[in-house]
Amino acid sequence: MKIGLLTYGLDRPLTGIGRYTLELARALAVLRDGPEVTLLAAGGAGPLASKKGLRYASLPGCRLLPGLLTFGALLIPWVARRLGLDVIHDPTGITPFLFGTDGARAVVTVHDVFAWSFPGTSSLLDTLIYRYWLPHHLPRTDAVITVSHRSALDIQQYLGLSARSLRIVPYGVDGRFHPLPDGQVRPYLRERFGLSDPYVLYVGALTIRKNVERALEAFAAIVRHLPSLRFVLVGPRAWKQTPVEAIVRRLEIADKVIATGPLGDADLPAIYSGAALFLFPSLYEGFGLPPLEAMACGTPVVCSNTSSLPEVVGDAAIMVDPYDVEGLAEAMALVLADTDLQAELRTKGLERAGQFTWERTARETVAVYREAAG
Repeated sequence: MKIGLLTYGLDRPLTGIGRYTLELARALAVLRDGPEVTLLAAGGAGPLASKKGLRYASLPGCRLLPGLLTFGALLIPWVARRLGLDVIHDPTGITPFLFGTDGARAVVTVHDVFAWSFPGTSSLLDTLIYRYWLPHHLPRTDAVITVSHRSALDIQQYLGLSARSLRIVPYGVDGRFHPLPDGQVRPYLRERFGLSDPYVLYVGALTIRKNVERALEAFAAIVRHLPSLRFVLVGPRAWKQTPVEAIVRRLEIADKVIATGPLGDADLPAIYSGAALFLFPSLYEGFGLPPLEAMACGTPVVCSNTSSLPEVVGDAAIMVDPYDVEGLAEAMALVLADTDLQAELRTKGLERAGQFTWERTARETVAVYREAAG
């Protein structure tokens, strides 16, 4: 079976969808008895450029979404015909198949529909895609994958797809995320980030939907009693970003907060492993990979009790109403003060994270390819 996997956004700091594309491609490349995979590279293959087991076909002029939806829609059927592709998989969820796929089956992963379920936090282009483009084009595809039961329900509600047309395939956690020893982590964090104090960690985009402002307010409430504690924010700025600098000045915690920007694969396992606590108070997630990565590194997690997060973390995290700043602060203070609770969350978290692998994601995705191809 010949698969064309569309890659988009891999030439810039990775979002959750970019991470999914990257890890799925890596897992497909090493899957025993897996399909022949060609990357349809819009804007370059990024970290996959040197990956063995993958072929490449460039989609010039498609680095940005308007180009991918227009010029890319013209190129895709031509590439499908030239390479003899059986399936084209769009893991970005934008469905750039205006002019079809020239006989190849079309598979799309829709991670969430936040432009519908959490309005006012997406760009104009995203709003147009989710509210007008997808309802028209998604029913024409051969298979739709989503990543959680919560997302499946939202897709049914807002995009009108039936439950029978959806396949739920969750994310995985890469093997590089595992607990690292203090003797390795502490010197690294000191040299790389100047971090020698205990810290609360957040990993994700600094957008309004991620609820970073309430996270900072909750941190400000507990740092009065824990003056050596720091808050480390890891992630790219994005459209409608949270004004972190203004918030930390208002809360008078500027000297307690470190914003690193996006970090690469080499840094993330260490910064997860060194954290005293991982905080993820997002208001809406189609899946929510960072809490699982933190768990895989043995870090206790406090996260939201909304959207897909309860089904992702199970009973291995402390879950709180993300709108409740006092509740977030109390949960953090409880975990930081209770070594027995820390140990319990560490054990449960490692077990929970071990249930999610990219190999499993790749195998279940290949099953969708085979079903779509008949």
